[in-house]
Amino acid sequence: MKRRKLWLRISLRIGLTFAMIAAVMSVTMASNSSSAPACEQTDNRSSALSSQLRNLHLMNYFPSDAGWQYMWTRWEPGQIDEDFAEMATMGANAVRITVFPEVMGFPTPSPTMKSRLAQIVSMAGAHGLELQLSLFDQFTDFTDISGSLTWAHDLLAPLSGGSHIAFIDVRNELDASSTMGNPQVYRWLDALLPAVRRDAHGVPVTLSVTAPEHITALRAALRVEPDFWDLHYYSSDGLAYATMNETIEAAAPQPVFVGETGFATTGDGSPPGLPAGEPSLEAYQAHYYQVIEQAALSLGLGAAAPWALYDFTQSAIPSRQQPDQYAFGLFHTDGAPKPAAAVIRGLFRTGDVSDDFNSDFSQAVTTPQGALPAVWRLWEPDQATFAQDPAVGHGTPGSARISDSGGSDAGMPGFYTVPVEPQIVPGCRYLVTAWVRGQGATGTTVVNVSWFDTQGVFMSGSDSAALSPGDTDWTELEATGTAPPGAAFAEIWLKSSHNSGVVWFDDVTWTRWTA
Repeated sequence: MKRRKLWLRISLRIGLTFAMIAAVMSVTMASNSSSAPACEQTDNRSSALSSQLRNLHLMNYFPSDAGWQYMWTRWEPGQIDEDFAEMATMGANAVRITVFPEVMGFPTPSPTMKSRLAQIVSMAGAHGLELQLSLFDQFTDFTDISGSLTWAHDLLAPLSGGSHIAFIDVRNELDASSTMGNPQVYRWLDALLPAVRRDAHGVPVTLSVTAPEHITALRAALRVEPDFWDLHYYSSDGLAYATMNETIEAAAPQPVFVGETGFATTGDGSPPGLPAGEPSLEAYQAHYYQVIEQAALSLGLGAAAPWALYDFTQSAIPSRQQPDQYAFGLFHTDGAPKPAAAVIRGLFRTGDVSDDFNSDFSQAVTTPQGALPAVWRLWEPDQATFAQDPAVGHGTPGSARISDSGGSDAGMPGFYTVPVEPQIVPGCRYLVTAWVRGQGATGTTVVNVSWFDTQGVFMSGSDSAALSPGDTDWTELEATGTAPPGAAFAEIWLKSSHNSGVVWFDDVTWTRWTA
């Protein structure tokens, strides 16, 4: 489970000029239909296990005031039962439960701890929840293969073969730097994987990893393989689709499940350009889940499992952690929902995710800079005055406003965001539109689509025609661009530089170009 922030900062753009972006890299689509790119993604992974994983609505879980080992030592069955009821209300059908050899008793689990695990299984079943059982968490004595086999057998004996166990993860994230490349760890896995599979009597067994290249390395090092691979994803929203697709390729023919994902609603580790303040971070957490879940659904992986149900209280984690580790929850510690809770509830209940990215700027967040459009990030924030204008809008009130803008070698001041969908297909054309209005406008105001590679590095971009100077009525600006080879994701940009007046943006659209 999540122990450190893995957010990949896309800060390599610093120093790029948006004069470079204006120099568009043209990629001409072939007119021959036989060589044209397939602009619609298809899913042909259709095994029984793949179907089972696609139907899981899994919630990662520890009690808000009793994380990790404390879940077992500060035993609160009443609270756990209430939390299971909340998950079921949201539409979850599975919950992740983690066990620790040092707490359960090793190499022989204690009767008390086996009884508590059985009680959890019973409570989960009463709420229609299966268990993902994560074994050997924080275990490091990989030389004790005999004791490990005994412990796993004794723990699984009362549980195996029942429909109450969805799948088993042998040990959380064994691709960590402390274990990856260790021959003893590989010997331990070669012994434990088949033994757990036998003891589980048909329950699928997995290994969890944090990067697709680690699957390739583990497959080369091990004599045996899990039934499927479990990806834990915490990197940038833009890279989610490309990373998941790479994971699918690395794992083939075994299926893939995204067993952890999330975004912490604290300032530590936030993406570049995201305005500060709790409302901004909470709105972005919801947007992050929309993008990640849409990527998983588009690739036929089903719902990515949120980390975690609740924020943690300051005394809930056994060892001292960075502040962001306490704030990944869909709910605050007092049970109040964050906006992301509604995203996951909608996904679990309907199987769908909204593609809205505050394109009409109706949603504002309070920040130290004043009211700003939710989920939109800022470029060159010191070079202009940015705001969400609740009084001005195209059709209905609400717009993004830039005024008194300058410019620098780092580019034009602007708002930018990652669209929720559709997914990027190199060679296909995409269209961004926005309605723009000016008042005493000067300089250059454009709409832009920009492409980035799998490292988050800018590749190319396309500007719309510029807004006319002076006072203008609402004018629709269009930017079209072809995703270049190697493109992993796109960003929508609304830019205005050297503008002593005011411009407003509203009703942004993002579509695959069909004309």
